[in-house]
Amino acid sequence: MVHINEQSEDQLMAKRVQELQEWAEKQLQLPPKISCLLLRRFLHTTRGDLSASQRLIEHNYGLRNKYANIFIDRDPLDASSQQLLEVADLVPLPGLTPENNKLLFYRLVDFDADKFNFTAGIKVFFMMADCRFAVEDKERLSDGEIPIFDMAGYTLRHLTKTALGALRVYMKFVQEAHPVRLKEIHVLNCPSFVDKVMAVVKPFIKSEVFKLIHFHLPGAETPFRHFPRSMLPEEYGGEAGKMADLKAQWMQLLKEQRDYLMDPQNWQINKLKKGSRGKTNDAADSHISQNLRSLEID
Repeated sequence: MVHINEQSEDQLMAKRVQELQEWAEKQLQLPPKISCLLLRRFLHTTRGDLSASQRLIEHNYGLRNKYANIFIDRDPLDASSQQLLEVADLVPLPGLTPENNKLLFYRLVDFDADKFNFTAGIKVFFMMADCRFAVEDKERLSDGEIPIFDMAGYTLRHLTKTALGALRVYMKFVQEAHPVRLKEIHVLNCPSFVDKVMAVVKPFIKSEVFKLIHFHLPGAETPFRHFPRSMLPEEYGGEAGKMADLKAQWMQLLKEQRDYLMDPQNWQINKLKKGSRGKTNDAADSHISQNLRSLEID
């Protein structure tokens, strides 16, 4: 009976993907090359709601084109991206949790703040996500996603490198237009100045998302109440393999998907229906900028 139900669900999803594809092909403002696999992800995110998927797609590509410097003018092999990948690890971990969630791991590997480019980090984050969505398992999508941020080596000097414009774009996109179901957010090895970090970031976080954040002190066992330690890399006592090997696999995939990531036909909209840019909260940005400048750096 379970097999029959799963088969029925697969057939229903395939039918809805076809319907969504037919709709997308009629939307002249959308890119002409949206893959069925990506359309399936939008449907999966909205639990099969066709109308909600259509709205999410329009918002997703609208924001991509509004902030083309982040989402369209990009190259995983350019100097800034390659330097960022030398400074930081952005690695989707293999497998799924018992609750069918995907773990995504982010950390610094070079603690020199002078090498840290915040905007490049945002661009690489979204290139990695788009790459992952293009090659993910066609048979099984995760029910949700759990990003894990290890703050070891992160200093106040890194915080002053925060580009508020890029931060605003990142927060807006991941909370409103990213085709994922965010389940939890974990911050490992929280430093003593985490309150200063949150003073910069919190104005951009929706209240319902903020409730998903879990902070963990250095050496704490509390993260493993939420996900199995075994799913982490060997460096964290897990069984997922060495972080360097996992990262190498994803860097190779970025190279293989370079043409896909850089092809405007996959991302660019027809500007016949160009919307207004809207107003930004300049006063809030100015206030946060002053806070960043006033941080006392040892």
